[in-house]
Amino acid sequence: MADHEPDSSEARDAWSLFYIRHHQFLARVCASRHGYLLGLAGVKDLVQDAFINAFNGAHTFDHAEQCGAPEQELKCRGWLVAIVQNLVRDRYRGQPEVRLADDADLELLAGASDGDPDQIPAPESVRLRLLKSGFGLLSDAEQTVLRATMLWRQADRQHQRMPESAMQQLSKEIGKSPDTIRQVRLRALRKLEKYVNDNMDNEKAN
Repeated sequence: MADHEPDSSEARDAWSLFYIRHHQFLARVCASRHGYLLGLAGVKDLVQDAFINAFNGAHTFDHAEQCGAPEQELKCRGWLVAIVQNLVRDRYRGQPEVRLADDADLELLAGASDGDPDQIPAPESVRLRLLKSGFGLLSDAEQTVLRATMLWRQADRQHQRMPESAMQQLSKEIGKSPDTIRQVRLRALRKLEKYVNDNMDNEKAN
């Protein structure tokens, strides 16, 4: 598909198969992560826009790497999710923003993450697996808040922010004020950090 020619019947067939294979997955992801923000109709438009961008930008996908079918599918889906995230961010680019945590909360969260300096750090794959399992133990509200706020995370920014209009939509969706949402987010992050730390030794032993 990455070498497609717009008028090629083979390319159209390949694209149809690609769309059928990944459409339901991407629709579920968009509904779960961005439904609160865009609504049902907006999610449908987002999915279609993502596939259009994927088709037009197929040449940017790294298809040369040799890997098995499962790994290739994961790569494709990760690429589609990245396209979706960029589309959503673009819609809110330049809009007024609100902070996701107060300075005091940031200090508390940083303190909760401080571990034993002599401890050997766990492999990233182990930590990621623990984060995924810990995420499933959070409440629905905590999961929604983390999904919604992580979209706007910027690694190089100390004070994380999100568009004010997106925060208002999230507030309306879960029936909690922006201040409460900040506290829910902080509590969820602490829970995840504690879960990871508590289970790290068991993972290393295995």
